[in-house]
Amino acid sequence: MSEQDEQDRALFLVVTIKPRQDRLEEAEAQLQSMRRHTLTEPGCVFMHLTQPQDDPDSWVMLEMFRSRAAWDEHMLQPYNTEGNAILEGLLREPSELRLLDEK
Repeated sequence: MSEQDEQDRALFLVVTIKPRQDRLEEAEAQLQSMRRHTLTEPGCVFMHLTQPQDDPDSWVMLEMFRSRAAWDEHMLQPYNTEGNAILEGLLREPSELRLLDEK
């Protein structure tokens, strides 16, 4: 597959988020704000903040972007860069990000 084909394929993301227990409301409010902005981006197909049934202390953000380029553009948005900086103090550890390709 060519590099251009890879850039044009949909990109899926699974982000595991571990909020501080004493900052849950702030962390969720920040994530929901970032999500609302992201959903207005033409390259965002979906973004859902979910709660794993088997891990009540973590959240998982499920995301799909039209392409890697769309996600790269998303990562440059001020509400994302500034939001991630705010989140640093609201999380127990850095989020785990997994990028996935559709088969």
